[in-house]
Amino acid sequence: MSLLFNRIRQARRGAELSQSELANIVGVARSAVAQWERRDGAKPTTENMAKIAMATTVSFEWLATGRGGRWLGGDAETPAMMLNFYAQCSLEERLLLAFRTLRSPEQQPLVDFVEAMTDRA
Repeated sequence: MSLLFNRIRQARRGAELSQSELANIVGVARSAVAQWERRDGAKPTTENMAKIAMATTVSFEWLATGRGGRWLGGDAETPAMMLNFYAQCSLEERLLLAFRTLRSPEQQPLVDFVEAMTDRA
């Protein structure tokens, strides 16, 4: 089960919203959204979490707890996470978490390196 900061990011990206766009919809500063999407960042209020859920069309329960169907109006069979988009083992999770701690300019060379390694196979 993913952590709240990750579910907020997943919901925002799934809705194809920038942090600024989500902030405008919720009625907060972009920096608040950035904080919500940090592992050690601030948590949104329940009211703001409801606004995030509505803006991104995910269920409040999934957003708040990671349980239940992810999408609003989805059936009970909808998985809370689509595993092909997220870490599937502890090694992948470690890599993903380390990647997310890098600043944007540092991420591209790492992606290039990993892609180059897969081309050798």
